[in-house]
Amino acid sequence: PALINPALFPQPLDEDRPDPATIARSRGLKPATKVGGARQKDKGKKRARSSDSEVDSDAAPPPTKQRGRPKGLSNFVSRDVNKLLDIAKKVRPMGQKGWKKVTKRYNKFARKYHRPERDEKSLESKYKLLLKAKKPTGDVACPPEVKRAHRIEHLINTRAGTRELSDNDDDSDSDSDSDASSDGSIEVLERPAAKVHTAVARQLVTKLVKTFDPDTQQSREEERSQRSFQTTQLFTLTQQLRDAQTTNDGLQNELVSVRRACDRAELKLEMYEHGFAGGGDVAKPKPRRSSRLRYIAENYPDLVCRGGKIRCERIYPDGGACTQWVTDGESSNKSEKENWDPNTS
Repeated sequence: PALINPALFPQPLDEDRPDPATIARSRGLKPATKVGGARQKDKGKKRARSSDSEVDSDAAPPPTKQRGRPKGLSNFVSRDVNKLLDIAKKVRPMGQKGWKKVTKRYNKFARKYHRPERDEKSLESKYKLLLKAKKPTGDVACPPEVKRAHRIEHLINTRAGTRELSDNDDDSDSDSDSDASSDGSIEVLERPAAKVHTAVARQLVTKLVKTFDPDTQQSREEERSQRSFQTTQLFTLTQQLRDAQTTNDGLQNELVSVRRACDRAELKLEMYEHGFAGGGDVAKPKPRRSSRLRYIAENYPDLVCRGGKIRCERIYPDGGACTQWVTDGESSNKSEKENWDPNTS
């Protein structure tokens, strides 16, 4: 047989759902939110929030937490408060372990005398409520339960301040009431004496004594003067070395000048020998004397004049003499002034 297209089958009329939104909602569709005047689907985080809200709406709401006293549990009576204070005085709780022990002992008492059992938080809150209770207005006397609570708190603080605690002490205690006699005595431990570092103070005193000792001060002054003398001597030797270096440089310059004059004299001698070697009996021309030289030769016969230079001798009182040759400025033979050797005749 030929297959018929399912779209050709007649469908039931939607007369009971005339609204398109109702028809879409019946098919499991959800209309888009209207944003900016147009219908569009949520994007990003909005889509995740919308899906979470749908899941949360389908799930059952979380149960509300019950607060306050449980139903059917009666309040503390005077007998319960006194037993709680007795157990707290014996155990002296200072933490969670102590209050667990108090709770265990109190519940044992409650089962024995047909009283409601309490949890750890309830007993601790009742104890702290007694500590924070204020004196009633117009009443001079303080309630006995409040006084006992304050005494027990003082004992707990004394134990925490003067006894060395460890977890093993709490674990080793038994849960029976027979250990009440052992808890009645408190061992007070004395603090060990603080260690005094005397070595530092002793070293400080020794250093001060050495510093202000006369012999030490005298030796320090001698060392200072010796260093000052050595420094002065070093400066003096440095100055002398600098002066000797300057003198040495001057002598080297003079030596260079003397060598240069010696070279010029040797050159002049060689030129003289080569110039007059083939001259035969040609006589050497004599240099002309200026009128000043003639005047000096006539009036000062003791003076020695050679080549336009005058010989001057200086004799010192302590001994020694100095000879100088002074050039005459009016000599006609100017070329001979520079190269003339006064020791030659």
